[in-house]
Amino acid sequence: MAAIRLGQMGQAQKAFQKSLAEDEDDLVYSLAEDLYAIGFVEESKKAYLHLLAKYPDEGDLKTALAELAIEENDLDLAQDYLAQIPEDSPAYLQALLVKADLYQSEGLSESAEHALEKASQLAPDEPVVTFALAEFYFTTGQYHQAIRGYRQLLLAGQRRIAKVDMAARIGTAYAAIGNVDNAIAYLEQIKPIDLTIDTKFQLAFLYVEKKADEDALPLFEDILAADPQYTSVYPLLGQLYERINDFDQAEKTYRVGLSYDQTNPVLYRQAGLLAFKMGQYDQAKDDFNQALALDDQDLATYSALADLYLARHDYDAVIETIGAAQELDLVDPRFSWDLARAYHAKEEEDKAEEQWQAAQVDYPANPDFWHDLADWYHEVGRRKEELTALEKAVDLDPDNFELADRLADLALD
Repeated sequence: MAAIRLGQMGQAQKAFQKSLAEDEDDLVYSLAEDLYAIGFVEESKKAYLHLLAKYPDEGDLKTALAELAIEENDLDLAQDYLAQIPEDSPAYLQALLVKADLYQSEGLSESAEHALEKASQLAPDEPVVTFALAEFYFTTGQYHQAIRGYRQLLLAGQRRIAKVDMAARIGTAYAAIGNVDNAIAYLEQIKPIDLTIDTKFQLAFLYVEKKADEDALPLFEDILAADPQYTSVYPLLGQLYERINDFDQAEKTYRVGLSYDQTNPVLYRQAGLLAFKMGQYDQAKDDFNQALALDDQDLATYSALADLYLARHDYDAVIETIGAAQELDLVDPRFSWDLARAYHAKEEEDKAEEQWQAAQVDYPANPDFWHDLADWYHEVGRRKEELTALEKAVDLDPDNFELADRLADLALD
């Protein structure tokens, strides 16, 4: 082991062969474990096989060799080793855990669960077994069952097993089922020094969900200070800056994020939306087109680009953009509304009316829509329909006194 640490692989190989020839068996067994732990699978296997030749009925050796076989994706060999371990063997419990790993490797989730439940029946108070079963439930999305297992371990004083923090797992599981408050409560139990970068991100994300921006901000900044290529942070941090009206910092965040990850359509879209908001229309258009070049199924970007063209009075581009999205079977309720305004601007009123009618289905309770529709009826000289649309708009937004006055004036005419 000392030779390996020093990188003296020739010397390590000589010492390894000498160990097999001369060391006590328990020392060879310990060496096999240590070699496996640092990734020397082939040498570990040789040591275990050396011992198995001397102790052919030793179950611990067979479970260890089964684990190595799984590591090398030789699942049939792993199954053979495990099948040789009888139920009355002291190694049977560990064999069940390894068998569960084997079944999961083969995609046999029910068989894996059965093996773990049997292990739990044999050793209900064994932390490693409880942990293995909780991990199974966690990885298969059965979060309520996973939480029960992790909490059992916490109550028994088992905070960490195999470098996994139980509070972190519980917090993540609660987040997965949408219980944000409980998720935060558990993740906040982890000491700052023990927070992994992934757990920091999880906690910061939950703070954003709760709109606790002052708590999320330092966590995101800590993550980027430690690893500026942790690109999942940039879209969320940029949105956070926008929410507190720090648009310059938001723009900088998006651009720095794109300098590290130019394959992220969400980052391009968000950068484009901010540029649009700040009146940087050419930049916004470029960002939206970059996003669509990366993901032509991104409905939100088509909608944003159509809104941009509408604001710039480029009505042909509005129609072209929405048409491109519809050719891909992408549907957004706002498409009909935008098309109605675009066709009206082009004085193609028959097409505009068709789109207004379609949009009414999607916006039955949106006062802005009914206001727009009333304006269109007014411009095409359809007073009765204008009155009906205004009545709907005022009913939905009774505090809009300007609309109410317009309705009253129209009703008197």
